[in-house]
Amino acid sequence: MDSSFSFLNVNFFTKASVYPGSLGTFRYRFARTGWPGQENAAIQAWVYENVCFELAQDVETETFPWTEEGVEALRQWLTEKVRQRGAEPYRIPYPAPKAT
Repeated sequence: MDSSFSFLNVNFFTKASVYPGSLGTFRYRFARTGWPGQENAAIQAWVYENVCFELAQDVETETFPWTEEGVEALRQWLTEKVRQRGAEPYRIPYPAPKAT
């Protein structure tokens, strides 16, 4: 399995309630509800095109239980989405385009 998301574990999601991130041009976002051990504890994940989340239109989402098994399923889902959508290294064009 791709190790790009190996940093994700149950404890990772205790640090904040929303986590945006990217792998080059592949964008993702997580939001958690509840706490591990609670009945409805979950992690919602979104993947989207290379724009800010608020402007994204090609968005896919999935919700996973906040358990070891759920986080493993999340890692597998993200790995599959990277394979489907692709991820190019992020770069800033140089020289920058001229304003018109």
